[in-house]
Amino acid sequence: MNLRAALAAILLAAATLPACVSTSRAAEFRDVASGRYGAARASYEAHLAEGGAEETLDRNLAGTAALLQGDVEAAHRHFREAFDDMDDLTATAGETAAAFAVERTKRWKGDPHERAMNAWCLGVTYWMKGDVDNAAASFKAGLLRDADSEEGEAQSDFAALWFLLGMAQRDARHSDGGAQALSRAAAIDPSLRAPEGANVLVVLEAGFGPRKVPGGANGSTPVFQRASYVTAGADVAADGRPLGRTVRATDIHHQAVTRGRKTLDTVNEVKGAVKDASVIGGAIVLDRADNAHERAVGLGLLAAGLLLPSEADVRHWDTLPGEIHVLAAKLPPGAHRLRVVPVDASGMPVAGLAREFDVQVREGRIAFVWTRAAPAGVVESGPSRTGAVR
Repeated sequence: MNLRAALAAILLAAATLPACVSTSRAAEFRDVASGRYGAARASYEAHLAEGGAEETLDRNLAGTAALLQGDVEAAHRHFREAFDDMDDLTATAGETAAAFAVERTKRWKGDPHERAMNAWCLGVTYWMKGDVDNAAASFKAGLLRDADSEEGEAQSDFAALWFLLGMAQRDARHSDGGAQALSRAAAIDPSLRAPEGANVLVVLEAGFGPRKVPGGANGSTPVFQRASYVTAGADVAADGRPLGRTVRATDIHHQAVTRGRKTLDTVNEVKGAVKDASVIGGAIVLDRADNAHERAVGLGLLAAGLLLPSEADVRHWDTLPGEIHVLAAKLPPGAHRLRVVPVDASGMPVAGLAREFDVQVREGRIAFVWTRAAPAGVVESGPSRTGAVR
């Protein structure tokens, strides 16, 4: 094979390499963002039926869509199955041995903040189902996952998980009544304090979580971009009287960018540097080659650089909330009507997002209300809502 033919073969092979390692769920995301939760869920579950490397990601996505629909049982099932898979990290234990593999062929297990959020969602659905003990266990599991990072100073600072762990333990009458967990939440953010005798807990999820995009040399480094959204909290009223404003407990973008880097991120950066060096080196050797042997070396370096996959794995759970807000308050036992009105940074209501909930406050228990500042949903089959109460 002559030099021109060899170069053509290398360039052709490089051109056929996948340009992106992301599995697109853009259409489904648009459905979720516009309130077409049934359509999004149907598509996610269709992907699930196909299996593949994104199965765990699709379970979390389907769970989110089902929860937004108000189908707590289905959401719980999806989050439970994803939880078991995300708990098994054996597929990533030998990451460095896969230096030449394309990342999208690996089974998705999520970044630390996504594993923590899976446990969060599982805990929320347990509480909605009335199983507060397993809700507490899930929140605790999320804290363990949150600590799964290389940056010691960033470990276990997921205040929303600490706060809900404490409130769930209080509701379940654990030995310390959740005091230690609530103290840890308050240490992270002093505004996270439950009043004495609090028997109503409102949880608001707002916006969308960070986008994961390729950055660095040859797109070898994953970068998290903050999503844009309006909701900055919510005013809550009970029976027409103000109960309080929610407090931001966790910023998911902050959780994503402060978690430790995965081994694969470093591997991909090294591969990106090697890729550049090989291409440049090969071009120099070819330019100066005086014989067939030198030309072969140059072609080999050029081929190695062009064909080495170094793109970052940017698959991510794009329907996560951007923030988690909470409000703990005290109401007399009995039936109450709660109204949750999401507001922007100036305190003005965000149009179309207000929700109402009928709650039953029982002596010695905590009434749990979850909602998402999102469109009410296009009713495609059965009830569609973006909130639930227990």
